[in-house]
Amino acid sequence: MSSREHRSGHDRHVHLLGIPFDPHRIIYATIILMVTLTAAGDIDIDLIQGQGIGDLTAVALFPLLALSLAHSFSDALDIQIRTGKRLVRADRLALLRDALQYLAVGVPVVVFGLLMSLVGGSMATVIEVSNNVYALTLVFWGAYAARAAGLGKWAQVRFGLVYGLLGMTIVIVEYFIVH
Repeated sequence: MSSREHRSGHDRHVHLLGIPFDPHRIIYATIILMVTLTAAGDIDIDLIQGQGIGDLTAVALFPLLALSLAHSFSDALDIQIRTGKRLVRADRLALLRDALQYLAVGVPVVVFGLLMSLVGGSMATVIEVSNNVYALTLVFWGAYAARAAGLGKWAQVRFGLVYGLLGMTIVIVEYFIVH
């Protein structure tokens, strides 16, 4: 393993279209995006400066970009502190790959928003549907974690529901903190 191996010593990824994704980054970015979309749902994004898709793109990607940059910065310092060496090319490429995973979570929202804008749909609908889909992904991740831990089918269902509920609780708490 590289100098960036996980604290647990395990490097478990899920693959989508042949691309490995780190569940930690995807789940974290999903919760941040859900909080952002929930807050954006309070305003009429279709009317902001008359450019709904541009505003939706900014709302979906800018917080994830900030998250991505913060983690890249922190991870770069962590590598140098733990190894006592400068970053090498492989470290920089790994940091870039990891950074892009945070941003990848927002891409479906932007694509869905673009499709809706082409058919005259509302960005509010995009936000609502996206948040519902992302809430379901939290249920998936809970079930996936239970399966990875070797638990049976019923435990996977329970864990999926509990973690989905916990994820939604985090979104609600974050939303009320922001407002």
